[in-house]
Amino acid sequence: MKYFDRNSLKVDIGNSLDIFQFPLGFNRLTVGADFFAYTLVNNHGFLVLRVEAIDGFFGGNVSFRSDGFSARFRVLHRSAHLVDEYDELSVKPFPFTMEFFDLLFALEKKTGRFYAGLNYIFRSKPRDLKKIYVQLGFEFYKEIATQLSFFKSPILFVFSSDLKFHSSQGLNLTGGVKFGRLYSRGMLFYLVYYDGFDIYGQYFNLKRKFGGFGLSFDF
Repeated sequence: MKYFDRNSLKVDIGNSLDIFQFPLGFNRLTVGADFFAYTLVNNHGFLVLRVEAIDGFFGGNVSFRSDGFSARFRVLHRSAHLVDEYDELSVKPFPFTMEFFDLLFALEKKTGRFYAGLNYIFRSKPRDLKKIYVQLGFEFYKEIATQLSFFKSPILFVFSSDLKFHSSQGLNLTGGVKFGRLYSRGMLFYLVYYDGFDIYGQYFNLKRKFGGFGLSFDF
């Protein structure tokens, strides 16, 4: 994602993999692994990129899915670092790590999904991090074309809103167009607006407001 207000990029990579699956009648219980990272990259010219900050996550989850309802319990470790370059006068690197769980419930319809959940940090460094936040959000999607002559998969309009409040306030609005099926491979072109505390752990106590344009590849 390219930030509008600075010459920087947000670069993410990761996956959530279902390892075991247990059928429960018409329902399904899965056990999986999660591993992902997002980085703040400063652009100094064509393909001249320097990583400023990186947050890495890994852990596991248990998910339940039935017709129109899903729930997920996830436990993750998070570690945040400053890397190639940063403003040494305004920030000093420090050990930032946490273990936390989140519990999320979702109601799904043909054209959207509403979810609500709770996040709890049970161990962290620094220790004075606030421990809990509540999360609410929705996603709306609508097929705007069955296929194009050069692209044989559906084309979808996607809009989502995510709100975190209590100890970790933040509002994230995302809208875009996906070339591909909703929960399958494809490309998503999107615009994003964010208002809240910085998403990178090394800057966790700084307020940020930004917009950006992004491209996401779903594998």
